[in-house]
Amino acid sequence: MSIREKDSRLAGLSVAGDLTSLLRSYLIEKRISSPALANRLITQRRLTFAEWWSLLDTLQEKLPQSAVGTELAERVSAEHLGVIGYLTLSCRTVLEAFQHFERFQRLLYDGPRARLELRGGLAGLIWDRDYGASSQLSDQVILGGLVTFLRRMTGTTDLRLSRTDVIWDELPDREAYLQHTGGELVCSSAENAVWFDPAYLAMPLTGHDDSALLELQHTASRALDTLPDHGQFVAGVRRMMVDLLPLGKATQYEIASQLAMSERTLLRKLRAEGTGFRDLLAEVRIELAQAYLSDPHLTLSEIALLLGYSEQAPFNRAFRKSMGLTPGQWKRNRR
Repeated sequence: MSIREKDSRLAGLSVAGDLTSLLRSYLIEKRISSPALANRLITQRRLTFAEWWSLLDTLQEKLPQSAVGTELAERVSAEHLGVIGYLTLSCRTVLEAFQHFERFQRLLYDGPRARLELRGGLAGLIWDRDYGASSQLSDQVILGGLVTFLRRMTGTTDLRLSRTDVIWDELPDREAYLQHTGGELVCSSAENAVWFDPAYLAMPLTGHDDSALLELQHTASRALDTLPDHGQFVAGVRRMMVDLLPLGKATQYEIASQLAMSERTLLRKLRAEGTGFRDLLAEVRIELAQAYLSDPHLTLSEIALLLGYSEQAPFNRAFRKSMGLTPGQWKRNRR
């Protein structure tokens, strides 16, 4: 599957209603008179990603000369993030704040999960692709907003990123984004990520408050328990497929066995979340194939084996059926 804006797997999942306060304040600041849009922003409920994308698109349409994604990111504060915003502000260090963000990020949005990693001398927050792509504007708000919030937490206004990785071929208003975040922008990456100096992790937070932190942890835990578990089973099966494909074991029987359930139960739970085993496996293979084909060190036969095929011919057929090109043609076009 190629990268698409507004991926259907993500569209029905939700983001926190607190984010609408960011859009409301931006609307007022820009003096945009739009009763219809203002009414859409008066809500306390969680929004679907489809609604969130639509609101961002509408703002960009009303301000075609503005870098809406970056300008929203520059204005992110705790009040726009709800419980998780105030919780992270109360932590002792940046590292502790990121650890709490990893645990409670579903309070802000369902779907993609961020994880903290150290790689190549840099620290990074990396978002998985288990649910497909969001939208360019939404990703700009999240990635750029994280930089803004990091500066607010530490009281360090000149804090800069080393690099931003995005899955997109390009970001709109690239220069505005880089002026805000610093560092370089690497497009067409396997995952969205922000990379920074690992020394930032030890920085103390200006709002550290142990008693508030303890109370907010309890509040966040209770809130997390009330969220519906949409899409979590499919995401788990996808991760198992990725791990098992190189071993040639990404089968219904193997995955059902590892999940301690029957194959029938596995299929029923996948259907309940809108997919089937074969469709999901084909989707995972195509996404992995595109990532592997971007690696100049891998041959087509090696890629076929990594995807669980016994030989290259069935890989070629499956890829061409999905993408309209053979793997070799796709690789040449990409280059």
